[in-house]
Amino acid sequence: MKTRSLNPAKLLAGLFIVLVALTSAPAAYAESTNGQVKTTLINPLALVKNADLKFGNLIAGTIAGAVTVSPASVRTSTGGVVQAGGTISAARFQGFGLPGTRVRVRSPSGTYTLTRSGGGATMRLRDLTMEADNLIDLGRGNSGQFRIGVPGLFTVRVGGTIDVGANQLPGNYVGTFEMEVQYF
Repeated sequence: MKTRSLNPAKLLAGLFIVLVALTSAPAAYAESTNGQVKTTLINPLALVKNADLKFGNLIAGTIAGAVTVSPASVRTSTGGVVQAGGTISAARFQGFGLPGTRVRVRSPSGTYTLTRSGGGATMRLRDLTMEADNLIDLGRGNSGQFRIGVPGLFTVRVGGTIDVGANQLPGNYVGTFEMEVQYF
C-alpha cells in the first residue's frame, strides 16, 4: 500500500482558498440603503381671552334654578331664577396655530366655582359648551378635536350654565375657568 504524504504548502494554499471563499461570499450578498429623517418645527399655539362669560343680572327665587348662556350669547333660565337685564355674553378666545394642524380645544375641568364678593356664598359653573370659527370639527366622536383652517387664526366662543340656589345671597359672584388648546 502506498502512503501519501501531505504537502504542507498545498494544504495551506487549499485552506487559504477555502477561507477566502467563505469570507468573500457574504460580502457579495450585503446591501445597504439610506433612510431619511424628517421633522417640522412649528410655532407654539396661542390662545388669548377677548371677552368674559357674563350671565347678566339675576334674581334668585324661593326655589333653585339654573341660568345658561349659549356660545351665541343667548341667555335662558329655569326654576325660580328671574332674568333682570345686564350684560350677557359668551366668553371669547382668539387663537393661532399652524393651518391644517390637528388641535384639541377643551376645558380641563367639568365644573368651576363662582364666589360672592365679600364671601358667604358660592355658585357652580358647569356644562361649558363651545363653538368655533376657522376650526374644522373632526366629528365622529372626536369631541373638542379640530383641524385649524387657513390662515391659522381661529375664534372659540364658550357658554355655560350656573346653578342658582333657592334664596341665593345677593351680590357679585366671580370665578374663573380654564380653556386650553393643544396639538395632537
